[in-house]
Amino acid sequence: MSADANSSEETVPFDEDHCRRFVAKHPKSAEARFNLAQALVAADDPAEAVEQCTKALALQPKMRAPARLLASLLQRYALNASIDVTPRGLEAAFAFIDVDRQALGNAAIAYLKARAPLRDILACGRTDGWNAAAGLLPRKGQKLLKDRLFIAALTHSVITDIEVEFLLTAFRKHLLLEPDILTARIIYEFVCTIIRQCHNNGHVYFTTQEEQSALKSLSPNIDKVLQGRTDDVGSLLLLALYKPLHRLIGISLAKHRFDKVSPRALRPVLAACLESKQYEIERADSIPELTAITDETSRQVAAQYQEDPYPQWLSLQTPEPGSALLQLQDNFPRVEVDRIAGPCDVLIAGAGTGQQAISSAIAYGPKARVLAIDLSAPSLAYGERMAHALNADNIRFARADILHLADVNECYDVIECCGVLHHMTAPYAAWRRLIDRLRPGGLMHIGLYSAVSRGVIENLAKDPDWPGPNADDVALRTFRHVLMCRGSGELGFELTNSVDFYTKSGFRDLALHVSEKRCTIPEIRDFMAANDLEFRGFLLPPEIIDAYRARFPMDELPGMLDHWAEYEDDNPRTFDGMYLFWCRSNRQK
Repeated sequence: MSADANSSEETVPFDEDHCRRFVAKHPKSAEARFNLAQALVAADDPAEAVEQCTKALALQPKMRAPARLLASLLQRYALNASIDVTPRGLEAAFAFIDVDRQALGNAAIAYLKARAPLRDILACGRTDGWNAAAGLLPRKGQKLLKDRLFIAALTHSVITDIEVEFLLTAFRKHLLLEPDILTARIIYEFVCTIIRQCHNNGHVYFTTQEEQSALKSLSPNIDKVLQGRTDDVGSLLLLALYKPLHRLIGISLAKHRFDKVSPRALRPVLAACLESKQYEIERADSIPELTAITDETSRQVAAQYQEDPYPQWLSLQTPEPGSALLQLQDNFPRVEVDRIAGPCDVLIAGAGTGQQAISSAIAYGPKARVLAIDLSAPSLAYGERMAHALNADNIRFARADILHLADVNECYDVIECCGVLHHMTAPYAAWRRLIDRLRPGGLMHIGLYSAVSRGVIENLAKDPDWPGPNADDVALRTFRHVLMCRGSGELGFELTNSVDFYTKSGFRDLALHVSEKRCTIPEIRDFMAANDLEFRGFLLPPEIIDAYRARFPMDELPGMLDHWAEYEDDNPRTFDGMYLFWCRSNRQK
């Protein structure tokens, strides 16, 4: 196997020693370094594999293969200061939409935090306060403000580091209260980068009363800005740090040419933020509606996701086409998997913004006919836009309620419904509606909240600071800030370990959802027994599966649900995301 780039060099065997000798002979061969990275993965040395991937990308930035391997490694392993990453190579990996840019962003921040100047500025924040640290950025932090890796992480991912968020939030306030510093090129260009980050996270950053008062005095003339007049552009830059550009400028101007706008750094920001939003708003009105939405809880959930489509994702580590067939063999015999090897019908029920649906559509292969349904048209429009970007042509999106699927005269070989049923009035009744749409012998992928794991959310609802599920954006940001300021071990602080904590739509879904029902393994066991569903295994990291097998050595995988319930009681963090599992319908007709 070799990388994407053409090479006239001799074939490199995937033996680590041979690969090392070849790299020593050809140190500037990106392909040789990538092949060494693959050999290191096989030898269970992910740290050096990461190093070699970044070196390959530094030599040949347009090589997709090492970027994908790098991102897949960074999904599983945290970057530490001892890993000799080539920052130019790590930055190059952000160029590809079909790699996990969030994993790259997390790694980039970890790399930068271990080195000056970010390391020293954050140290100042811890000792002297974040306002003092923010004050250093225009002077001692100029190297950071133009650091290409830092800019790539801010532009293409969501910052999930509390200290870096505190720094950026304080710097934003510093800019608002002392706008004269905006005249420096290095400052206004970096502000354009922060605007992209705020767009990525849904403007989730906390805003003080002082900032809210200062914002009221800003009223830029948008027409003059678009005409190239610079008088009001500073006000627009500052406002865009706090509010979405499409609300400041108006979606009708999304197709406006921005070639007169000054500074130049603002032009691609306007295009990126406005054009995508315009597509979603226009396309949402055209999403077909397959069923009515009459249930009151469904209406409330739809309203939440229409305002805050979830999840906000920026890239996808796309699977290999058809790879689902191989992965499913971990849970099903080959004969059961073969039924979906050819043309098959797949339903993604509760697709949200399409992240899981698009990944599944690619993984099942081009012969699969995938229907992605959701209550929220804006969420589906987001998914449709990303499907086009990722060339997922075998998926269609439609608005529908699971409760009315009987009105859709279609049945499916596979149904996936992850993170949806627990937001419905009666999760098990809704699950039954899905079973009615599953063909005999069909496969089902289900995700449900664990009552054990979600105890923290139940306790948060009793917190005097909790603003309730109907909190407005100001209350959401305030409560989130309260949790960020708590110490490790205090109620709610553990939520900061979730990537959902760092976007507005994610935090609302995580901690302030309008409807949440929690489930237990015994309930799931009884429901499946009553509805002819056979449990075929949880999706869990290998170390948890190994721990279960050590605890119950007589069990054959996928294990017994009664034993999994015992295991969860002893290890309550096992299903922190949710119960994710496969099952199969044993109905004969």
